[in-house]
Amino acid sequence: MKLNLKHTIIPALSIALFVLGACGGPTKKDYSKEVDEGTFNGNKFTSQALGWTMEFPDNWIITNKSSLESMDERSKELVDDTTSNMSGIKRTLAFQKNFENNFQSSWEEFSGDEASYKRVIAQNHQLIYNNYLDQRIFADTVAGTLKVNGVTFDTYELSLNDREAKVFTTQLLMNALVKGKFMTVTISYNNDADKKKMLGLFKESSFK
Repeated sequence: MKLNLKHTIIPALSIALFVLGACGGPTKKDYSKEVDEGTFNGNKFTSQALGWTMEFPDNWIITNKSSLESMDERSKELVDDTTSNMSGIKRTLAFQKNFENNFQSSWEEFSGDEASYKRVIAQNHQLIYNNYLDQRIFADTVAGTLKVNGVTFDTYELSLNDREAKVFTTQLLMNALVKGKFMTVTISYNNDADKKKMLGLFKESSFK
């Protein structure tokens, strides 16, 4: 069981999305270099490890893996994290319309049972919330579940407020155990239309 998950991908991604601004670039034909696992066929991505297939908008940008890795390091610095080991994380589909509206996914091996998974989820949610408080960013949160093609994801939505209590961005974190792997999907958005587009495509994705 990898309880160190709470020290790796979840807090790193949540904070990385807040500082996201340099990822992406010109559209590339060879998208395979931007993922650790999975294959592309046109605007369709398939993770063989998860048995997961999802389409992405052909007029959006596939996010550069190197940019995501760089942001993870910046995120660790923000929370003074010198111990997290992210070598076991496999980055899968990540795309963006712009730096404020983006989709990221990944997975990591997980050998624990359902109870262990639920404990990790609860710890991660609390850790994320506390990380934002430490940065003096107030977050409204809503937890729930979402079923996608028979797989139930635990969801955690954070609306981040500025000093005038106005929401400037929202992040939707989704986790599930899929084929013995801890899958993470994060959608960051600042408008309902882009949220609907990204979430709609994810809801229409398939697991086999």
